[in-house]
Amino acid sequence: MVEIKKILHNKIHYYEQLDSTNLKALELAKQGAAECTIVIAARQTAGRGRMRRKWESPEGKGLWFSMILRPTIAAEYCAQITLLTAVAAVKALQVLTNKKFSIKWPNDIMLDGKKVCGILAEMALTADGSIEYAVVGIGININMSSEDFGAQLEATATSLYLATGIEYEHEQVLKAFLDEFDLLYSHWHCCGFALIRQDWLDYSCTLGHKVIVRDNDTEIYSGMAEDMDDYGSLLVRNAAGKIESFDFGEISIRSC
Repeated sequence: MVEIKKILHNKIHYYEQLDSTNLKALELAKQGAAECTIVIAARQTAGRGRMRRKWESPEGKGLWFSMILRPTIAAEYCAQITLLTAVAAVKALQVLTNKKFSIKWPNDIMLDGKKVCGILAEMALTADGSIEYAVVGIGININMSSEDFGAQLEATATSLYLATGIEYEHEQVLKAFLDEFDLLYSHWHCCGFALIRQDWLDYSCTLGHKVIVRDNDTEIYSGMAEDMDDYGSLLVRNAAGKIESFDFGEISIRSC
């Protein structure tokens, strides 16, 4: 494992193994850990994605980390944190690899139609409904081979190595991401979400496609994904022309 501890100004907690970097970061945040504290694990035994899906995170093959944030925004805008993180990931990975990445709503980074990075944001609220802290987990498949994914995941997941033939240093990938994230996070605080939202729309591979909306694997809606609002909800128009909005917590989306 590379010497992660050299990176930037951030407060970094490095572990050889954790069940989940998000769980550890949530514990540290509850104890008062400062904003921009980062938790990194060489290996996760119970990495998680959205909808409680397992995230494969073998030792030394990817970058598995979580950030503690303390943004001063109302809870209804919390989805912007995930969207901002996705834009930062795309920008960083494109600079590193010279490949074209896209975002599948709401939190998957795609390369050549396969998932290369996932994001999971969790947060705690104060009594008045504002955000006390947020934890954003990021998993990036860096040097995983086809054998690392296995037959079940090989058709839907990829890595930077499989796409480029180049093995990347973890430190290199983390620094590239944090450079982009720091810029966007600062802009978001001072200037709002509009520019970041436009970047997200430009990178989206969901908008303009037919989608099926599912809740616990039950289809509840289908139509054309037309837009994303300032709250991070996906706007879907069905065959009758009716537009419904869907947020992060209640659905999964499958592009048709």
